Amino acid sequence: MKEDYKVDPLSIKVDQTKQDTRRDAWDRDYMGSHYTKPKDKTVDMNITPVYVFAMFFIAILVMVSNTND
Repeated sequence: MKEDYKVDPLSIKVDQTKQDTRRDAWDRDYMGSHYTKPKDKTVDMNITPVYVFAMFFIAILVMVSNTND
């Protein structure tokens, strides 16, 4: 049997990943229409302990370098 057509694989633009919508459906059905999803919080990193440790380490290095043998 001879096929008289060709399909270019690059021309197929179908997203083949399955999207999980069960959580959205549960929120819609059980939480009510007034419910909005909480937004992800941005990570606010506190780097003050890093600065304290750096100053302590530099102070130790200065004290060690000032010792006379």
